[in-house]
Amino acid sequence: MKRIAQLAAGALLLAGAANVAAAQDDPTVSSGPFLKPPVFLLMPGVLQANVISKPEGTETGDAMFNARFMTVIPTSSPYFTLLGGAQWGAASEDDHGPIIFYGAIIPIPGITEATQGWLTLSIDPLGVTTGAGGEGTNFFLEGAAVLNIGAKMMTNSPFKGLGLYFLLDQQITRIPEDANGDKDRFNPVMLYGLALPIAPWGP
Repeated sequence: MKRIAQLAAGALLLAGAANVAAAQDDPTVSSGPFLKPPVFLLMPGVLQANVISKPEGTETGDAMFNARFMTVIPTSSPYFTLLGGAQWGAASEDDHGPIIFYGAIIPIPGITEATQGWLTLSIDPLGVTTGAGGEGTNFFLEGAAVLNIGAKMMTNSPFKGLGLYFLLDQQITRIPEDANGDKDRFNPVMLYGLALPIAPWGP
């Protein structure tokens, strides 16, 4: 389970993309202060390790509930958005404890426009800091996809920021070794779930 705790550190982000995409398309975002008002998100989801590749001597990880909160800070730049937050696993000493994360959302240009606002894709560089029993701070790269169902189907409700997210997170630094002492450099964690803005709700 220690390996799951290490890998779980990266699986945290993006589900604010529905709000980010809308914000970056707003002409007022490119003016005024560089940092815009933050959006706070509740992000319940499921995390699973070893789903694409797995180290020698391990099995596909069991899916486990993953709770987290995230703050998304839009900027006046269309090229990136800042974020930070915390997550933790199920209430068991075998699962991962609180994890702090921070980084940026770098959208892949043209995807949101090409899908008429339904889909947002990004690549996210992340710094991830684990608590007791962890290895301090590690660097992760994340591929993220968000289906903006709230923005497309619930525009007149408080759930207009609701998104379905799918993430693949690969640890880049301090990659764990398997039973043979080898490092699997493409063994991402998979995460999927819901993202719901809890503040601000918007007009």
